[in-house]
Amino acid sequence: MQFEIKNQVFGQGRPKICVPLVGDTQELLVSEAQLAEKSSCEVVEWRVDLFEEVTSLEAVVTTLDEIRENLPNKLLLVTFRTQAEGGQRDLSLHYYQELYEAVAATGQVELLDVELGVAEYLGRGFIQGLKKQGVGIILSYHNFQKTPADGELLLKVSVMKQFAADFGKLAVMPHELKDVLRFMNVSVQLAELTELPLILISMGDLGKTTRVSGELIHSVMTFGSLTDSSAPGQIPVEELRQVLDVMHMEKSE
Repeated sequence: MQFEIKNQVFGQGRPKICVPLVGDTQELLVSEAQLAEKSSCEVVEWRVDLFEEVTSLEAVVTTLDEIRENLPNKLLLVTFRTQAEGGQRDLSLHYYQELYEAVAATGQVELLDVELGVAEYLGRGFIQGLKKQGVGIILSYHNFQKTPADGELLLKVSVMKQFAADFGKLAVMPHELKDVLRFMNVSVQLAELTELPLILISMGDLGKTTRVSGELIHSVMTFGSLTDSSAPGQIPVEELRQVLDVMHMEKSE
C-alpha cells in the first residue's frame, strides 16, 4: 500500500500531512502558499472551488503558476470540491473536465483529487487522460451526513480501484463513538482486500482520532489546517505534526 511521488513515499512511516489553501483571491493564495512552504507539511492542497475566478481557466492557470512558484519544496494537490461533498460551488461536468485537464496540462501539480461520483459520470477515459499528464489521482468520497454501512464503503473503494486511482479517499461524518470505531475497523478490512493507498477520515470532533492514527488504520495522508480549516475537525498543522510524532510506531518503518 505504497505510492511514491518525487521524494515522498506514501504508506511508509508517518502519514503525510496536507494543508489547504482556502483563499478566494490570488493575493491571499500566494500569502497562504508562503506560509505553507515554511510549515512542516509535505503536501499543499489548493481548494480551487473557493477561488473567486474559478470559472476562468486563464485566471486558474495564472494563479496556479504563482502558487507553484511559492511552493518549491512541497507536493501540490488541486481539488475542486462540489457542493454535494462539502464544497463552495458546482460546475457543469463539461467545465469540470476542462478545468482538470487544463490544470494537469500545466505540469505544475503532482496530485489531483477527483470525486468518485464525477469520475463515474465522466468515465475512465477522463481519469486515464489525466494520468497520462503525469499526475497522481486521488478518487474521493465524502459524506457529511453520516458514516455509511461497511459494505457501502468497501464498494466505494472497490470502484476507485477499478478506475485505476493512485489513492482512494473516504471522509465520513460520525454521530456517535461507535461510528468512529466502526470506521476504524473498516480500515482493517480494506487493508486485507486492496493494496490501494487510502486516506481515511472520520470528520468532526468525534473523528479527530482518525486524523492522528494513520499508521494504525493504514491511512497514508491526513489533513491539518494552515490558517482556516477546509473541513470539520482539522487540527493546526504544527500541533498535528507533534501528535503524529508521538503516535509514530517504529515497527512501521
